[in-house]
Amino acid sequence: MGLLAGAIPAARRAAAQQAAGLEIQKGPFVGTRDSLKAYRVPEWFRDAKFGIWAHWGPRSAPEQGDWYARRMYIESDPAYKWHQQHFGHQSKVGFKDVIPTFKGEKFDPEHLMDLYQKAGAKYFFSMGVHHDNFDMWNSKHTR
Repeated sequence: MGLLAGAIPAARRAAAQQAAGLEIQKGPFVGTRDSLKAYRVPEWFRDAKFGIWAHWGPRSAPEQGDWYARRMYIESDPAYKWHQQHFGHQSKVGFKDVIPTFKGEKFDPEHLMDLYQKAGAKYFFSMGVHHDNFDMWNSKHTR
């Protein structure tokens, strides 16, 4: 039963990728624990010591912190009042209405990579999807 439970999400992912016209090349692993047991951390990563992970998405637009999409609905939280002052009441303007304000007009990835490298970062990870379910790529789900 455990093996079947792990196969269902993989099947859904594969169907979604196929529907989106994405061709994912096969890698050295399959979705099983036995397959992953063969994984070895690359030497460069063992020695890297410092990397940077970008945590950027629609919740960044209002500049009110990572949990803004949740906090803006909690009456005792300062984000609740801030949202009303800047966007209107939550019953009329919710987080779904904040998402389109995230445009990244000043996003300069080359500059950021230069800064990260100067800071000593040996690797960089970018977030693909946060718990707000906003895809950080040209996705049919979050246009």
